[in-house]
Amino acid sequence: MIWGALKNRIALDPAASLDDLGDKIGEGLAAITKQEWIGAYKKVQRQETAYIEEAHAAAPKTTPALTREGLNALAAEPTDEFDIPMNFSYEISF
Repeated sequence: MIWGALKNRIALDPAASLDDLGDKIGEGLAAITKQEWIGAYKKVQRQETAYIEEAHAAAPKTTPALTREGLNALAAEPTDEFDIPMNFSYEISF
């Protein structure tokens, strides 16, 4: 948003050289008003809020807890993630 405002200012009066462009960038950034900064900030806040609300709506409301049998089954599953011999078993008790 701020970058767009800066580009618009430069597009209205294009630079004649690279040095001139450097000057116009500095002048353009200095010319961006407090209201433009606040407007950009508020727009980003609205976009963040919309993103967070969308993420919360898509997330499951609850994650079901595994039963004791389910935990034991997970512990007994072979894994190829590590090269560790699995010649033992786990028993989970509460």
